[in-house]
Amino acid sequence: YAKGLSVPGTDSLYNSFFFAEGSQGAKPKAETTDSFDGGLRYTSGKVQAMVAGWYTLYKNRLASAFDPTADNGTGAVIFRNLGTVEKYGVDGSIAYSPIRNLSVYAFGSVLESRIVDNVQSGANLFDQTAGKREAGSPTYQFGGSARGIVGPVELGVTAKRTGPRYVNDENLPLVVSGVQVFGAKAPAYTLVNLDARLSLADYGLEKTYLQFNVYNLFDTFYVGGFGGAGNARSIPFVQIGAPRTVSGTLVVGF
Repeated sequence: YAKGLSVPGTDSLYNSFFFAEGSQGAKPKAETTDSFDGGLRYTSGKVQAMVAGWYTLYKNRLASAFDPTADNGTGAVIFRNLGTVEKYGVDGSIAYSPIRNLSVYAFGSVLESRIVDNVQSGANLFDQTAGKREAGSPTYQFGGSARGIVGPVELGVTAKRTGPRYVNDENLPLVVSGVQVFGAKAPAYTLVNLDARLSLADYGLEKTYLQFNVYNLFDTFYVGGFGGAGNARSIPFVQIGAPRTVSGTLVVGF
């Protein structure tokens, strides 16, 4: 069990200066959490495995999103208090190394969240968030990796599947002037990365190696991070994930 406290950051405090002195908006409440988790772990000479369940209760859950239309089109980060939010899930992983120079690893998570109440977004306006899932939180994640060593070369491949995420806290499609401009969820996506390392120890450079990396091997187009929006009337600002990227590094040790 863990008790957490997250006071509002300076950004959210500075952005509240336009509220009247003494008003509720000018004094944002601190986010607190009560977290419970438990699990099992198994270890042997070749296998390491674990499974765990967890539950976190948020009070005054603080969320943020960038609104490019705010502040006369210059954009601004909008903070919102989601009230009480429940998040819970199950995590599992297993690693297997049949021989010293080969190892494989797999992991997976099932994630759930629930906003308890409708969130007030205006003087007499409430977003219909009660019982809905928090925006930006994937429904599941799973993946794996494999790594092997052949002489001076170390090779690795990793893959990760991220489940769909709701775009807003009402879990509704985005509709502007009666036209649906986007669905309720950002679609799931899969990323595959490669890496290779060549040791130069055979050339008398014991601590020197060449490192090569390929990020997003299949050049997948995907929505990366986004804070989500409070309701279906707001269009959130999102970050498009990086395309296929190849890099090389020479690391010299002394």
